[in-house]
Amino acid sequence: MIILYAIPVFMLMIAVEAISDRLSKRGYYRFNDALGSLATGMLNRTMNFLTLYVNWAAYSALFGYFGYFELPVNAITWLAAFVIYDFFYYWSHRLAHTYSLFWNAHAVHHQSEEFNLTTALRQPFTGVVQGSLVYLPMTLMGFSPAMVAVVGSLNLIYQFWVHTRFVPKLGYLEAVFVTPSNHRVHHGMNDRYIDRNFGGVFILWDRLFGTFQDELETDPVVFGVRKPLNSFNPFYANVQIYAQMLRDIWVGKSVHLAWQVLTSRTGQRPEAIAQKAPIERLDLASFQPFNPTRARGSLLVVWSQLIFSLIYTVWFLLSIDQTGFVSALAHFLPLGLALFSMGMLLEGRTLGWWLEGVRLAYIGAALTVLPVNWPVAPASIYLAVSILLLLGALAMAMRRFRPVVSD
Repeated sequence: MIILYAIPVFMLMIAVEAISDRLSKRGYYRFNDALGSLATGMLNRTMNFLTLYVNWAAYSALFGYFGYFELPVNAITWLAAFVIYDFFYYWSHRLAHTYSLFWNAHAVHHQSEEFNLTTALRQPFTGVVQGSLVYLPMTLMGFSPAMVAVVGSLNLIYQFWVHTRFVPKLGYLEAVFVTPSNHRVHHGMNDRYIDRNFGGVFILWDRLFGTFQDELETDPVVFGVRKPLNSFNPFYANVQIYAQMLRDIWVGKSVHLAWQVLTSRTGQRPEAIAQKAPIERLDLASFQPFNPTRARGSLLVVWSQLIFSLIYTVWFLLSIDQTGFVSALAHFLPLGLALFSMGMLLEGRTLGWWLEGVRLAYIGAALTVLPVNWPVAPASIYLAVSILLLLGALAMAMRRFRPVVSD
């Protein structure tokens, strides 16, 4: 819940940074990339309730079974929990970069080819096992599940502000804390920057365990991943590498090769599979960010989807009993369809128009037939306005069918 209350502050900071970027003409924000990151973040928050529930149940059960003692709750305990959590975060983060099976989930955070505050919100809704297990030792050390959850939330909130290119190096702070400069390094796909600077709050762990790399003016950071996502669809972002692993297992057609795929280190594939189905290596020298064209008029619909999604995400998290799966799913569908079709429209895909029509039809059906607890008047007004926007955008796209660059 702490992160939920931080969302308005995050949105305000993003707006300030985006406006500053526009006024200064630095080009740190690209509309389609920023929306792709925001969509992934909204999907993470609304789908993450299952992960949080499983984690809380596991921690509580373990604490009750093995927790022979509980540390006293005071300032020293809270500070110790905060530092120890970050130590475990370092190793969890490093593990996510080391093996493909764990990189699958964490790669979502690195797929953005820009670096700004929206990148901080780009989080996966997968990765339950790794995220659950790595902090369990804290429970055995006497820290209650509630304390682990709180310091974990504070750790994540701290990491928001370091996703910016507006803040230069910060002098002596660079030696102790994770800063925007050394975190920019972490998001780089330059050879010298890959798999460096894993800390969440403290950069001390990287200096101690040999994974620190300074940001160099002579080697500007190139943001993104070596296998580009080339999509703004948050659902595809969460399954891209899983899908590649399944394709590799299918190509290998043997239990031995399947095991090699599942246990491979990040960026490596079994030689037998690589020969049968080679993947072209990214050339950093000629790399261009994914920036497709879109149909005229689609921007009207995309903006309406964005505003709806932001408001609906907050309402969903505050209003829906997320332990009731069927009810949560029924309420999630219009948001999920909005995020999916928004990605399609940003990529210039015709399917986006059809999905938006399906979404509005679902909202209409839900208001009249399905057992949802939306405020009827606002939902009806929104539906009417959205239909008019969709029809107007379609008319504009048909009259001026030439595509335009989205930014």
